[in-house]
Amino acid sequence: MKKEIEREPDVPALNNEAINLLSDLVFREDNVAQKVDLIFIFGFTKGIDDMVPVVKSLISLNLSSKVFITGGVVVNAKQPESEFILEGIGPENYPNTNFVLETKSTNTLENVTEALKVLDFSDYKKILFLSKRYASGRGYLTLKKFLPNTELLQMSWSPNNYGEGDIEITKNNWLKHDVSKRRVWGAFLRIKKYGERGDIYFDDEVKSVVDKITSLTSET
Repeated sequence: MKKEIEREPDVPALNNEAINLLSDLVFREDNVAQKVDLIFIFGFTKGIDDMVPVVKSLISLNLSSKVFITGGVVVNAKQPESEFILEGIGPENYPNTNFVLETKSTNTLENVTEALKVLDFSDYKKILFLSKRYASGRGYLTLKKFLPNTELLQMSWSPNNYGEGDIEITKNNWLKHDVSKRRVWGAFLRIKKYGERGDIYFDDEVKSVVDKITSLTSET
């Protein structure tokens, strides 16, 4: 299935202002770990060996007794992402943690909409979500669209398997490699597309940043 927006599209010329705006929009700063009503994990399978230790560390901090894991069956997979992640965590090692899964989603938007069909989130005032670093901006905006009154905290992680040399994509190094520049630009294009379509939270502040980046990177 062809993706609506390529994972690694061509990147236009970027000046310093565009770089700074992109960095702040696509990446978000992690919050200080604290007690929450729920830990929400965006589904992901590639690079799970990098992800699982982060999940385990969050559970071990006793931040919440409930963990919601998202992710359905993606191309060439034999089981839903959420089940694959749970196996890596080893739920038998955390008897005091209630793990809840959704197994139908295939993208970030569906991670949220399908989760809402499985569990009533209305009673959760504070949620900590876990996502890839360069997907944290979109993850936050997606959750905020559907949970506008919930306090959203973030922890992020970086798969170490992009391109040759196992590149880790972070806010501080994404300009150093072609593959990471393409991934970040693709992340921006998704925020722009999904925001204009109404799939994510897209208030005047977010829209103004997107419009400014667009104007700075448009050919004249």
